[in-house]
Amino acid sequence: MALLALSVPAAGQIVSGHASALDGDTLDMTGQRLRLFGIDAPESTQKCLRDGATWDCGAQAKRQLAMLIDGAEPECRVVVTDPQGIGIARCTVAARDLSEALVAAGLAVVTAPSPDEPALAEAQQLAKEAKVGIWAGTFEMPSQWRKSHPQARLPIVSRHDSQGSGGSGNMPQRPVRKVYRHAFGCAIKGNISHRNGEHIYYLPGMKYYDGTRPERLFCSEEEAQSAGYRLSRGG
Repeated sequence: MALLALSVPAAGQIVSGHASALDGDTLDMTGQRLRLFGIDAPESTQKCLRDGATWDCGAQAKRQLAMLIDGAEPECRVVVTDPQGIGIARCTVAARDLSEALVAAGLAVVTAPSPDEPALAEAQQLAKEAKVGIWAGTFEMPSQWRKSHPQARLPIVSRHDSQGSGGSGNMPQRPVRKVYRHAFGCAIKGNISHRNGEHIYYLPGMKYYDGTRPERLFCSEEEAQSAGYRLSRGG
């Protein structure tokens, strides 16, 4: 997705304006992608089980977010951002917190319950007790679903060299650069640690790759390193 170079928010900055739902917990605000703070919604193609039948819980989460912002201009305060401008933000519409609204509808889970975020934890408990949304049946946690449904396993290797028709055999060739892509685009996942703010990237096939929700995607390790990310030491 193209991002507007002039609309990159800094942590703590307020961003507001027209928005559309990219999935159940991600907004596109006129080209600027923002992910809702504190929650994880079922992925767009994820299905859940209810009353003995599968249903499109991921698609429903996206529709719910779209309905919450329909005709409104969300106001988002960026909590964390990366160099490309993909932010994790607290977003509201008419003073209603979008993360809390999705959790209350049973269409997102709280990622890390904290005493500092009682509203989210309380909303999730009420949704469980009322058996609404995903709590009406059984489902895989979105992070686990991502692990069992990897989007990229086999990297595509692109060769960038200086060969040309009729070129001299003595001309040096550029080194081979490995490019990681899948059907959705670049496949290297960049993640910002909420514990220490460190920028870390994961390659397809690494231990924690499938369970990592990216805040930025790269096509090569060179791109990730140039943006200030380091390779995960834990796999």
